[in-house]
Amino acid sequence: MKGFLALLISATALLSGQEFSEYRLRYDQFGESDVRAVPHVQQYIAHAKNAHNYRELFQAYKDAVHFIPGYKLAYADSSVWAASQTGDRQLAATAYLTRGTVYYFNYRKFQPALDEYIKAWEFSRDSPDSYLHHKNLYHIGVVKSYLGYDEEALEIFEKCRSYFGQPGQVPEAANRRHNRKKGYLNALHQLGNSLLKVSRTKEAEAVIEEGLRESGAQGDFFLERSFFLKLKGMTAYRQGNDKAAIEAMRTALLGFEKKNDFTSASLIYHYTGKSQWRAGLDIDAVKSFAKVDSVFTKYAFLLPEVREAYEILIGYYQKKNDREREHYYTLQLLKADRVLNTDFKYLSGKIHRAYDTEELMASKKRLERSVSTLYTVIWSVTVILVTAGTVILYPKERRKRLRALVRKQKRQAGGSEAGKATNNRSQIVPAAIAAIVIEKLEVLEHNSFFLEQGMTLQKLAPLLNTNPYYLGLIIKEHRGCPYPVYIKELRLRYAAKMLGESKKWRSMTIEHLANASGFKDRTHFSEAFLDYHKVKPLEFIQQIRAKQQEES
Repeated sequence: MKGFLALLISATALLSGQEFSEYRLRYDQFGESDVRAVPHVQQYIAHAKNAHNYRELFQAYKDAVHFIPGYKLAYADSSVWAASQTGDRQLAATAYLTRGTVYYFNYRKFQPALDEYIKAWEFSRDSPDSYLHHKNLYHIGVVKSYLGYDEEALEIFEKCRSYFGQPGQVPEAANRRHNRKKGYLNALHQLGNSLLKVSRTKEAEAVIEEGLRESGAQGDFFLERSFFLKLKGMTAYRQGNDKAAIEAMRTALLGFEKKNDFTSASLIYHYTGKSQWRAGLDIDAVKSFAKVDSVFTKYAFLLPEVREAYEILIGYYQKKNDREREHYYTLQLLKADRVLNTDFKYLSGKIHRAYDTEELMASKKRLERSVSTLYTVIWSVTVILVTAGTVILYPKERRKRLRALVRKQKRQAGGSEAGKATNNRSQIVPAAIAAIVIEKLEVLEHNSFFLEQGMTLQKLAPLLNTNPYYLGLIIKEHRGCPYPVYIKELRLRYAAKMLGESKKWRSMTIEHLANASGFKDRTHFSEAFLDYHKVKPLEFIQQIRAKQQEES
């Protein structure tokens, strides 16, 4: 009887294993983010969860990261949790590596990505799986390269090239061989890129040729080949061969657009524009640089290398005396600098700036004065025309009453009675000036200025090159509420957003939540949160956790 039970248990386990493997067979042939895989992955997750098989659940969540768009970070979080339940350090390393890759590739958040890679490194450092070890090492090298640690990155990529470029010590499965070749090509690409960054051009050229040769043998590595064509175009540009640079970049762009690799596409637009600019194709160059801006506008991300595109655009429209576009690209460059100083704080001191921030601000003020002067002229001309019409059309007595009315309105609008509000007071601020202030305010909102405690109207106004009185009027008209309500609601919306997205926030004390949201103490935060969101902070957190449990 015992033997029969043991046999039954073994058969059940074997059948379960076969069933789990069958799920993956149903979607293995699909590419990344192919929605046809979604129902099969979800069935896999449900089965593994019901069976309390955390090893399979980890794999199912990891596959969900690959196939289900829009929820990659959530499934990456779940894969980390499932791996932790197994106690397997290699699975934990793979899970952290997966989450780091999501931060890096999907969100371009390099510091969080590096944090995840380092966690993975701690788990995989003593692992017998050298493949996992070098895969993790490669990703650390990528982030180091982006953050400007070029010499450290070079050393890492040399190691990865050597490892992935050799066959495994034992016969490997087909997918493992494919991944090893992919790792080799990616390491080569990053090595060539780092060599170019430190001006070791001859060595870079040899690496690029090796990459083109190795990636061209099979059609499976179309994207990887695009990386080497990009490097070839960058090298041709440095050597003054603009025609070759433009051609290589145009071919490389096909792979990046297919993969939606907006970072590489932006680099292509930039170097294409620089080659066109040097070749005297100014109109084509400006179109290419404008595409760099379109990527930045859509994704709020750019590489330090492409910053120069804005400098060229500003100079171009300055010479064309096109103040509107010069002003637009000046504002965009200021936004870009804020992003760079946040995402690339270790690089910020190394970026060459033909237009430093002080000069940009001066240029922006000059442009704003030009716009203000223009509207002043238009207003003055309008007044003259109206006055002329009045003189011609109105009898003497009506003109007298009209002048009295104008004097009364001036007294109400200005003077010592400024504290007495009127329904038309917002009209004191010219529409052109209000638009400029709102545009700058949106930049500050994007960069979460409201998180600074004690950010009063008096402190904010100088940042927007206006005065507190005008700013208060503009916010009330364009944001629909007085300044104290406006900044409080920004903080409360931010707190709710972060609580929904971050486990770290949901584990913080109310005191810490208050400070992180810009409130001076927990009492003000809790009362404001309840008033705005209709629940207390702790209840809000509990609702999020309950919803996540239902969805999982």
